[in-house]
Amino acid sequence: MSTPTPYQPPYTLTPAILRLVAKIAEAIGRLSTQGETTKALRLKRINRIRTIQGSLAIEGNTLSEEQITAILDGKRVVAPPREIQEARNAIAAYDRFEQWQPQVEGELPDAHRILMTGLLKEAGAYRCGGVGVMSDGGQVIHMAPPADRVPFLMQDLQSSTDQTDSAPFIEFMLRMILDAVSSAAAPQVTPQVERLLQTLIGEMSREELQIMLSLQDRKSFRARYLMAALAEGLIEMTLPAKPNSRLQKYRLTDKGRRWRQRRDEE
Repeated sequence: MSTPTPYQPPYTLTPAILRLVAKIAEAIGRLSTQGETTKALRLKRINRIRTIQGSLAIEGNTLSEEQITAILDGKRVVAPPREIQEARNAIAAYDRFEQWQPQVEGELPDAHRILMTGLLKEAGAYRCGGVGVMSDGGQVIHMAPPADRVPFLMQDLQSSTDQTDSAPFIEFMLRMILDAVSSAAAPQVTPQVERLLQTLIGEMSREELQIMLSLQDRKSFRARYLMAALAEGLIEMTLPAKPNSRLQKYRLTDKGRRWRQRRDEE
């Protein structure tokens, strides 16, 4: 009897994949050590909302993350009825992700039925007619395969992963996961600390910061701005061994720089 060939997943283990997995593990480790059960649930919710909003936006749905959050919470949303139905269907489909098996062809019509309920009469079935892509001038630039070929082509699709390399897709998904995990692990700063972080450039003294922030009360500034930011590890002293030195200045830590970069990107 011949020895069976070990299964080789259809992707290449690239340095980028290893680096992203390591960063994700580090970020999740920070969440775990903090005992952040609430943040873990928040991360799952954020991922759910972003996935739904991003998927719908590709198809022209204009609902925002805030509107989808409201729909998820059962609140009333003022928007086109079709877009609201699309969001509800997407939420229902998201809840089924862990049950579906992507390698099973029959799961695709089931997913289509849930996604297109109330939107298409033939929800849950392969198309029966021809479709194509047309230019703005009305010229056909791509004609899809005939409808009677679709079931056979879908069977081929399920086996195609054995002959392809999924590394680029894996890297993309890992980057999205890392972004979501990093976002959930971001410190929740007060408005005062946020102002301080946005103002602090390079190394600045207490007096310079107070002037830039137009604050007069030294005691309040120290407690609500400096000490709060120091406690979160968002800023650090240039002379930590001499906290009361007249030469003391403050600068952003790596954590503080990451926070400000994320805020700037938002």
